[in-house]
Amino acid sequence: MMKQISYQDLTNEFIDKVLNENNIITVPIDVEQVAKSIGLKVLDYPFQEDISGVLVINEDGATIGYNPNESSVRRRFSIAHELGHFVLHADKNSSGMFMDKLLFRKNITTYSTKEEAIEREANYFAANLLMPQELVISEVNKLNPNKDDEENIKVLAKKFDVSVSAMTYRLVNLGIYYK
Repeated sequence: MMKQISYQDLTNEFIDKVLNENNIITVPIDVEQVAKSIGLKVLDYPFQEDISGVLVINEDGATIGYNPNESSVRRRFSIAHELGHFVLHADKNSSGMFMDKLLFRKNITTYSTKEEAIEREANYFAANLLMPQELVISEVNKLNPNKDDEENIKVLAKKFDVSVSAMTYRLVNLGIYYK
């Protein structure tokens, strides 16, 4: 029996491959370039304020749409999140759409258990793409040990061009900070 590959393994495999193929060794990661490097279109679209991003797959290919009215760190995370849906969840041979609403981030119970799992997996993918483990550890090692954790997290968030909360979650998940 063939071993089923986990979303974590698939995420790590994709990220290692794309970073190596594109010789990405510095941050912030150009998430739009990563998406385009695998053939996706990336477009801004003035969605309603509760929609962050969308992945549309049709006979013309795949397109990621993001809400230009959100902050740059939110837009980057949305693009990475939708790219995660493409890599992890999309059937590339059929039409489909993933639409991500702000409601999920506010923990409103409008998603089924399966949808929650899919959203968590896409978030995991986005965090790993925008904040690759090796690059995070490298940057953490350069931090000023005389600054408090909060200041250092802000420095890292700015360097990786992500939100402070995204960086905090990433550091906790990597076992670097325990807040």
